[in-house]
Amino acid sequence: MYHRLQVTISASRSRGGGQGEGEDTTMVSGGPLRHQTFCFTCVLGLYGCRWRQQVDPNEKRWVERIWFVVMLLAVGFASFWMYFWLVVWNDADDFNWWIYQQTGKWVNWYWVILAATSTAFGYAVFLLLLAAIHVCFEIPVYLHWLHKILVVLLLCGCTASVVLMQQLWLDGFRLAWLSLQMTGPWLHLGAVGLMTVSSWVIAGQWAQVRTLALQIFWFVFYLGVMGGLYVAPLFITSPCFITVDQLPKKPNIGGHRGAPMLAPENTLLSFQTAIDNNATMIETDVQISIDGVPFLMHDGDLRRTTNIADVFPNRVNDNAATFNISELKRLNAGKWFLQSDPFGTVGGMSARRRALIANQSVGTFKDFLQLANTYNIRVIFDLYPPPRGHPFHKNFANYTLNFVLQSGLPQSSVVWLQDSDRFTIRKRAPFLKQGTGNKISPVDMKKLSLTVENLDYRQYSQGDYSLYSKNNITTVTYIVHSSWLFSYLWCSGADTVTSNGVNLVRNLNSPSWRMNPFHYRVLWITTDVLSGVCILVCFLVQSAIHRGRQAKLKTSRTMSLHNMRPQSTYRSQTDMKERLIVTSKITSL
Repeated sequence: MYHRLQVTISASRSRGGGQGEGEDTTMVSGGPLRHQTFCFTCVLGLYGCRWRQQVDPNEKRWVERIWFVVMLLAVGFASFWMYFWLVVWNDADDFNWWIYQQTGKWVNWYWVILAATSTAFGYAVFLLLLAAIHVCFEIPVYLHWLHKILVVLLLCGCTASVVLMQQLWLDGFRLAWLSLQMTGPWLHLGAVGLMTVSSWVIAGQWAQVRTLALQIFWFVFYLGVMGGLYVAPLFITSPCFITVDQLPKKPNIGGHRGAPMLAPENTLLSFQTAIDNNATMIETDVQISIDGVPFLMHDGDLRRTTNIADVFPNRVNDNAATFNISELKRLNAGKWFLQSDPFGTVGGMSARRRALIANQSVGTFKDFLQLANTYNIRVIFDLYPPPRGHPFHKNFANYTLNFVLQSGLPQSSVVWLQDSDRFTIRKRAPFLKQGTGNKISPVDMKKLSLTVENLDYRQYSQGDYSLYSKNNITTVTYIVHSSWLFSYLWCSGADTVTSNGVNLVRNLNSPSWRMNPFHYRVLWITTDVLSGVCILVCFLVQSAIHRGRQAKLKTSRTMSLHNMRPQSTYRSQTDMKERLIVTSKITSL
């Protein structure tokens, strides 16, 4: 008993700590040190590279507390960055396309960045869990210098990445902000639950604060944080807070360039795949060859989606419209899909399917219209003007209309977006669905006799869909294949949604979630009340436990000192008697 107390007091003095620190040291020095398990060894080793529970007298605990805060910041940034890349999966193709425009090489960079982000996030959370174990079992927290370097690099890397991406890819942050309308209610419930569970540890640390003033300060600060979290739903809005009878009908599904997740974009196989997956509209891109044949191609050149580097190595960067149709037909428009695997779907395809994909060629507008007429599918297309000097540079719109009229496809099944020669086009084909790809108010659209609004989903606000619907204007939004985003547009009232993954959204029979607003308020208030009660109980119990420990420690020290005094007095008396005996003997001599 004396030895254990001596170790405790010496360690406490070497740290310069008070009574609270002495108690922590007691547990380390006298308790777990003698009964260290394999799990504790792993925790200590992985976090601080200390494979035995030992107290360093030169260790400054306030420095480690600062590093713990830095680690919390790193976990927060890593969590945000992980969330960002998960929700922007819908726009992964746009992100890869943006990098392709800068580098000229097609690589699925989205999955590369997601993998790196997942690794960083997992590492940060793992360190946080190890630190939490230290705190729970009152083991002094000591982060190894290698972890400190990695945590700083992680924090700086995430911060720099957020700033850089905000400058270069603002659309991704707009999508992430929009996603909060779908994930916000559940993120709030998860945050409340996490804070409630961790309140036991937080209360335990709060109870060990040595001064009453600091205890009051931290308690008020914690209450402020939790209060802000409790009222957060006041600022959460979502179109999916809606009753069953108010839910709009499911949007029609359009295939964006066909079904590019399952087949090479803008090929007949891609369009057929979209039709097989219940698409009711198909979107494509139309250009005109140098010899006057409209063909299907999105890019300005042929590098990404054909093998032009093998067939015409000297014309790799030439405009696609400068080729004649016989040259275009010599190109393979399917092998690139197997090689680059833009959506990560090739691995699950059969050998027969791959052979079919590898045999695709550049499609023509005429074949596309015939396929749409066969299946009675609505079509919408972007018509790109040829470059200057092209034989059809001036009359490309009227020239392309000839192919629409000759196809036999009903005019009412075609959405015409091209603004060039619109008056002439309307006169020649009065039953075409006249639409626009620019954001125009319903009033102005009526003045221009436009009936279709085709926009990126970010350009629509939540109330636009019902506003356009009241004015008999059809809304078409693109490009959507995430279930949460499709659900958002469904609840908002979108008419038609074009998607890269028609196979992913066709089987959605209901939104990802839908909740009566009253039911959500009940859930919100109930969760907050239960959380508040649990947190209050945790603080009261931890405070009582700490007071009990302090009383036991004080009693233990008093008893130890009391037991030491007789022994010390006995030794003093014995020494005195021995000295007297020796002195008397010397005197007698």
